[in-house]
Amino acid sequence: MLGHLGINVPDLVVARRYYGDLLPLVGFELFVDDDDQFAFMPTDNKRGTFLFFYPTRSREPYSRLDTTGLQHLAFMVPTRQRVRDVHEAA
Repeated sequence: MLGHLGINVPDLVVARRYYGDLLPLVGFELFVDDDDQFAFMPTDNKRGTFLFFYPTRSREPYSRLDTTGLQHLAFMVPTRQRVRDVHEAA
């Protein structure tokens, strides 16, 4: 099982707002909220991967195909309707 995943983001304030709205919809809750990082964990003390977000140190553009880094995240949700709800929120 993957314990945690670190993700560099170009704007921590924007990412905090975006993921703060999105991740609770897929079963995560905020548990670290500092000036230089924030992190989410599975809700209700469920087992699963923790997600940590940090400000990027480089201003190089990100490409899931052309540069090293995270390609995608996949979440398991209980229903197809939840997928539609998250897609609409994102």
